[in-house]
Amino acid sequence: MLNLRKITRFTSRPHFTVVFFIIIFILGFISFHSYQKNQNPASFISPYFSDETLPPPPPGANSKIETSNTKEIEEQSTSNKQAFHRYATDKHLLSLLRKQANSRGQVIITIIGGDSYSLFGWDWYERMFEVSNDTNNCHCFVVAMDEIAVILALQQGIPVYYSTFSFEKQMKWINTIEARQHSLYRVGHAKFDTSARIVKLGYSVVLSELDVFWKQNLLDYLKPPIDTYDLQISHHYGAHPRVNIGLFYVRSSNLSIAFFSYAAEFWIRFGKGGYLSDQRALDALLNNYDQLEKTYLRALKPTSSITLNWTTHDFGNHFSHFMTDGSAFVLFDQAAKLGRRSKKFHGEIKPKFFTVIVADGNMSISRRNLLVRALLILQHTQLQNRTLILPAFSSNLTIIPIRNQMDIKKFLIYWTEERIRLPEFLYLDKTRTIASTTVAYAPKKTYEDIDGILNFELNSIPLDLSVPYPQFEVHVRDSLLWCSPPTVGGPWCFHHPRDYGATMEILFSCRGDPYPPCANKTEKNEQFLERPYEKS
Repeated sequence: MLNLRKITRFTSRPHFTVVFFIIIFILGFISFHSYQKNQNPASFISPYFSDETLPPPPPGANSKIETSNTKEIEEQSTSNKQAFHRYATDKHLLSLLRKQANSRGQVIITIIGGDSYSLFGWDWYERMFEVSNDTNNCHCFVVAMDEIAVILALQQGIPVYYSTFSFEKQMKWINTIEARQHSLYRVGHAKFDTSARIVKLGYSVVLSELDVFWKQNLLDYLKPPIDTYDLQISHHYGAHPRVNIGLFYVRSSNLSIAFFSYAAEFWIRFGKGGYLSDQRALDALLNNYDQLEKTYLRALKPTSSITLNWTTHDFGNHFSHFMTDGSAFVLFDQAAKLGRRSKKFHGEIKPKFFTVIVADGNMSISRRNLLVRALLILQHTQLQNRTLILPAFSSNLTIIPIRNQMDIKKFLIYWTEERIRLPEFLYLDKTRTIASTTVAYAPKKTYEDIDGILNFELNSIPLDLSVPYPQFEVHVRDSLLWCSPPTVGGPWCFHHPRDYGATMEILFSCRGDPYPPCANKTEKNEQFLERPYEKS
């Protein structure tokens, strides 16, 4: 008789094994599904596709696949937006005031923006150090009107506050298209709104436009008693009775807070539509000479009568105010002649420069571009510790300065005045004291043993040098624009006049194209008619 217990034990073992493996399989499936759900799906594709070659999802598919590069770009984009906003907050402004204001709670500001004044932010900053009573602090910062000005200031290590418009305010604008934040509107907003914010925070401020050249520290020449006046503002010395908004001092007080808050709100509402002059608007609000149309006054009435205690003031006449065409070069010519340019301009104790003397005003545009291209390449490769002094391309810079020949403003946007000097630099009294050595260029020599100015012989400069990287060639082409003939006795050379040496077609190749404008390519309208650097 069979033992039933043995049979049962014998048959239950395979059943148990089967059940055991089924349980293991189910648990493994659940674990794998959970792991897959929590991981980036792209990681399962990466053995076959890198992040750069990952194929896009099918059209219309609601794919959640996201590469690490995409995430990084989105994070950087968000971070960048937040970074700009951070420089526009009252918290940032207060931190600037605490760091930059003097012991009396006073600070100096200027406004930069666009493709001109922003270039010289570093020079203004250094110049404020020169006239400051504190060798470690200029008690100043710049107010940027646009993101480009913020970037340029940060690149130069200049303390900066960003004057912009909040999203909420812009959403309330009715004439949004008309109010495309044109420069006049942004300048007025920067002056009124920034001043209002500073005095609200309990600090006093000198606002000095960038083309106001300080000969002395104007904080030492305020009209006494200082606590008597809420506003001290420059004037036009009899030229006309309006105040001069280019230079003024606002003392923090209840009245100045109320007045500039009102002025800022007035400008926000009306400055954009009418293309108003900020100077005339301030003059009218001060009830000085100009008068506002009563329609505007009815639309924005002050909560109470604001009687500001203000005065015109000449600040000891220790400043010059240059009316420029927006390039600020007049200011810096004057500053250079007076010897008040920063150490960055003339160099350190052992300055190092290099140049080529070219007095030939008839040198072709193509030849000029080849030479400047070569000099820029040398500066960014073999001569990285030297500042380039541009050739004059003229026998008389008084009659035909470089600014009448070349769009210097556009050139400096790409190469900056930190490492570029205009040819007039050689004729400054302070520059004449710098030793100059004339040598033939040698490709394998470092010239580290020669201080001062290296004056290379013109014919020794190779014109077939290779650029350090491809984008460099683009920068060269985009930055070299000439007026042909020069604008002698007229305005400075600026981009895109009809007679320009390089036309708007510089982006397009004309090799073999028989149709206009390529059919008309000549020495005058082709940047590089000959290209020895294109080695085939």
